[in-house]
Amino acid sequence: MILDSTLREGEQTPGVNFSPEDRLRIGIALDEVGVDFIEAGHPAVSDEIFEGVRLLVNQGLNANLLAHSRALKSDIDLVLKAETPWIGIFLCVSDNCLRRRFGITLEMAMERIEEAVTYAKDHGLRVRFTPEDTTRTEWENLKAVLSLVRELRVDRVSIADTTGSAHPLEFYDLVKRFVDFGIPVNVHCHNDLGLALANALMAIEAGASLVDATVNGIGERSGIVDLAQLAAVLTYHYGVRKYRLEKLYSLSRLVSEITGIGVQDNSPIVGRNAFTHKAGLHVSAVVRDPSFYEFLPAETFGRERVIYVDRFAGRDTIRFHLRRFGIEDEGVVEALLRKVKSSRRPFTPEALAEEARRMMT
Repeated sequence: MILDSTLREGEQTPGVNFSPEDRLRIGIALDEVGVDFIEAGHPAVSDEIFEGVRLLVNQGLNANLLAHSRALKSDIDLVLKAETPWIGIFLCVSDNCLRRRFGITLEMAMERIEEAVTYAKDHGLRVRFTPEDTTRTEWENLKAVLSLVRELRVDRVSIADTTGSAHPLEFYDLVKRFVDFGIPVNVHCHNDLGLALANALMAIEAGASLVDATVNGIGERSGIVDLAQLAAVLTYHYGVRKYRLEKLYSLSRLVSEITGIGVQDNSPIVGRNAFTHKAGLHVSAVVRDPSFYEFLPAETFGRERVIYVDRFAGRDTIRFHLRRFGIEDEGVVEALLRKVKSSRRPFTPEALAEEARRMMT
C-alpha cells in the first residue's frame, strides 16, 4: 500500500505552505490516483493546517486519512477535533535524543508513549506509532518500545529513516526485525543519499506493507520516496494494479504549480524527457515498437511520446515527422537529414515540414 505524505512531509519543504484550498485540490487528486492513505497534515502546527485537514475529512474520500501528532494530549485533541480516523504519533527514543534533546530516560519516554497511545485508542482513533530516527536508534530501545506498543494494540508501526542514511541491506534486516513483532509495518524513507526508493523496495521484500511517498518526492531536505516512481514499480514489478498511473503526470503538474517547485527534465515518469527519444538508433526502434525503449508506454502515465530532432537524428526520425504532415519524399528526407546533421540547433516537427515544403517547390 501507499501512504502519500505530500500534505504533511511535503509541506515541510522550504518555501511550501498549503492553503486549505491547496490541501483540498491535492487531496482530491491523490484520491483519484488511488493511494491507500493520505497523511493530511499536522493540525497542531497552525490553524490553517487544521482547517485544511477538516476540509479534507468532509470530502468523503476513499483513502484513509491520517493526521500527524506528537506524543502530546494537546496534539491528539486537535486530531480528534479534526476527525481523521487515523493518527500518526511519533517520538524519538534513541539514547542521543533522550539524553541531549529531551533530557529524559527511556522509561520516561515509554510512559509518554503509553499515555499518548492509550488516550488516542480510548477515543476511537486508529494509531500508527513511529520511533523517529528509527534507523539510528539502539535496538534494545526499539525492542522495548515495540513490546509496549504491541501490548497497547497499535494498528501500525512505522520505521523512519529520518536522515536518509540507511543502507538498503541493513534496512532490510531492521524491517524484518520489526515484522517479527507481528504489527503491520510502514516505512518512511528519506532520500539524502538517493536511496529512498531502494530502501522502500527492500522494506517491501522484508515484509513491510505500506510505504510513505510524496508527489515529486518533496519533503525535508532531499525529500522522500517519489510517488510516481513507487506506484510504477509496484505496478510493473509487483503486479499491483489498483493505482491510476495515467493520473500521475497531472498530479505532478498540480503540485509543481501550487508549490512553485518543478521537477528535473530527466525525472522518471513525470520529467519532461521521460518519454522523449533522441538518438537515431533508438528512434528507428521506437517508431516500430515503443517497448524497445519504454518499459511501459507513455500513454500509461498520461504522457505523450516525443521524437526529438537534432544532429543525432536518423532517416527514420525525419520520415516519422514528415509522414505526420503527409510528406513522402525520400529525396527530401535525405536533404533534410544533411541539413539537420550540420546544425547544432534542434528542429521542431513544424520547422521540418516547412523546410520540406520549401525544398519541394
